[in-house]
Amino acid sequence: YFSCQTNYVPIFWGVMVHKKRKYTENTRNRFLIKLLVGIIMFLLVIALVLLYRYSPDEIQAGNLVMRVIDGDTIVMQDGWKVRLLCIDTPELGKAGSDEAKEFLEGLVLGKEVRLEKDISETDKYGRLLRYVYVNDSNGEEVFVNKEIVENGYGEVFRYEVDVKRCGEIGG
Repeated sequence: YFSCQTNYVPIFWGVMVHKKRKYTENTRNRFLIKLLVGIIMFLLVIALVLLYRYSPDEIQAGNLVMRVIDGDTIVMQDGWKVRLLCIDTPELGKAGSDEAKEFLEGLVLGKEVRLEKDISETDKYGRLLRYVYVNDSNGEEVFVNKEIVENGYGEVFRYEVDVKRCGEIGG
């Protein structure tokens, strides 16, 4: 038979203490402090890992483009949305928007790209602001932002303070 008699008694959330030990409020407080410190340390480690893993500074090279939203916005494998700097293409639903999106898909979709930051990290929508480069079939680096304008799918658009390469693109 199984006996329910035991030398341990429950004191707090299933924590058992031996009957012969003297339980005091001080013991409980020390346990709670240790538990709280452990939880805080665990959350701090998780936060640091996530911060390192998803820092925009860590995604400047070797990025896979998973989706093209429109003619000037792409989505990277790690989920970051990237707004191409110094260009503007027609908004979705407007004349030329489908063509601009298809052109950008042909350039970068499913390919590794290099991202170059200007001054700003992100825009008001949380998208990274970057110049985008991709290697063509010959291994030559292509400046995607410039290609879009040169092929007539967009125009030069100075995006606030981020204008370092706008003149190179065409304006």
